[in-house]
Amino acid sequence: MAAANPILAFCEQAIVEAPEFAVGSTTVEGIEYPVFSNAPPSLHHLYAHAAAQYAALDFIVYHDERLTFAEAEALSIKAGKALLAKGVKPGDHVAIAMRNFPEWMIAYMAITRIGAVAVLMNAWWQTAELQFACEDSGAKIILADQQRASRLAPIIESLSLDVIVARGDGSIGTSWNALLARSDESIEITPPGPQDVGTLFYTSGSTGNPKGVLQTHIASINTIMCWGLLSTADRMVRGKGPAKGKQMGILLAVPLFHVTGCNALFLLSILAGQKIVMMDRWNVEQALDLIESEDLTAFNGVPSMSFELAEAAAKSGRSLSSLYAVSGGGAARPASHVPVITDAMENVMPAVGYGMTETSALGTANAGQPYQEKPNSVGMGCFPLVTIKIVDEAGNECPAGEAGEIWIHSIANMKGYLNQPEATAETLQDGFVKSGDVGYLDEDGDLFIVDRLKDIVIRGGENISCQEVEEALYAHDQVKEAAVFGLPCEKLGEQLVAVVYAHDAPSESDLQAFVKERLAYYKVPVSINVRDEPLPRGATAKIYKRGLREAALAAMQA
Repeated sequence: MAAANPILAFCEQAIVEAPEFAVGSTTVEGIEYPVFSNAPPSLHHLYAHAAAQYAALDFIVYHDERLTFAEAEALSIKAGKALLAKGVKPGDHVAIAMRNFPEWMIAYMAITRIGAVAVLMNAWWQTAELQFACEDSGAKIILADQQRASRLAPIIESLSLDVIVARGDGSIGTSWNALLARSDESIEITPPGPQDVGTLFYTSGSTGNPKGVLQTHIASINTIMCWGLLSTADRMVRGKGPAKGKQMGILLAVPLFHVTGCNALFLLSILAGQKIVMMDRWNVEQALDLIESEDLTAFNGVPSMSFELAEAAAKSGRSLSSLYAVSGGGAARPASHVPVITDAMENVMPAVGYGMTETSALGTANAGQPYQEKPNSVGMGCFPLVTIKIVDEAGNECPAGEAGEIWIHSIANMKGYLNQPEATAETLQDGFVKSGDVGYLDEDGDLFIVDRLKDIVIRGGENISCQEVEEALYAHDQVKEAAVFGLPCEKLGEQLVAVVYAHDAPSESDLQAFVKERLAYYKVPVSINVRDEPLPRGATAKIYKRGLREAALAAMQA
């Protein structure tokens, strides 16, 4: 395999030449895992190391605001000590419910460096969804922006929430500046340990409410170290990259509350001394301008974003020559997009990855020449931490070329699901995460994804539980039966659609508005086929969703 994949060969070379990438092993709950033996022991140590090494360099750029690594470090320490002064203890859950703002990153650093757990809430959630996460996580302190604070307002009193608002108007909670003013310099910060939980992500699975995924410090650190090694090897293979001494920079156009934004952009940037330039929302023309004006070297987003970027660059005649890395995850990238990106961006060789919230986003990677040769593959397990195997329904490992469930083994895997021991036991087995995705490994060990076992739709990187949306439809007093599923979408990977059996024929727009009142906007089906007769059922008497999907797909392709 080393000879077949040049990136793998250069990974092995980098491990020999660079002490920071030295590989050892650790045992967790009786299971042995490869780890980077010289990695920082916790996120606190990572932040301190970056602040010392990159002190004067820009870290966060948001419009006309700039924070250096040293300034961000000082603010996060100040906020961390303020939280300790408020009585936060190691292991306590402190939530972040805000859109991408600099305060999001400072809050995350503050919470995780003092040994508390950062509970990351989806900024698109409505009041009921926020209430569930508050109750499920037990978080009583929430760092929010004004819009999220407004959604929290109806439940603040009943849940006894302490809401701290960044960039607010003073109408709700206490201000971010008031929190910082409470900081006590005499308080000592005790760093967390490698096995302590640092982050609680929420992910939508196949059933109902989202599940809280517990990620440890050792998982976070080893994840970004692994990506750092792969990036180093990729530059060695290609013999090109940013000029020596030039600071790397990346455009942040995805939510920080997901593993891609948090781990692959934010935390990886801290490790690499990389500047983060923030966007309010995705706009391809603004993205082009920021890449050029800030001389950015990298872009990471859902694959549709990099395709739009390439198309817009080609149309405007911009080379985007500062870019060297364009990667994507969260949805499948059509193979036809690869040559478009390479043709439009002169120094870019695109990359794609596959991972899950349950694996800290670490899984496989495909980049460089191997990606051009196999654009339909998501690559091999990220060396040296990840092992991928394919397992059939009987629990046997499948040979090359045979499809089965994808299992992922690494130190980056979750500690478990919060408050859900049965779901944890079902998903974790002997150090492997059972993905719920169907795929196969070829003779070179490259992974190809072919299907999904779980009843979820992935729209633009957002996991949507079909059951959760069906339950929202069933809450409508005229809906008797509902089936929700995904159809292919060139831009977003998948789009959500529904078929319902309803009395008195409510309109599609009425049902969409009904769902929007209860769930985040991205969970609203783009089309709802309203029928006046029961939906078809299979031999088990369950609604025959597969048949409905096949019929909808055929109609779409007609």
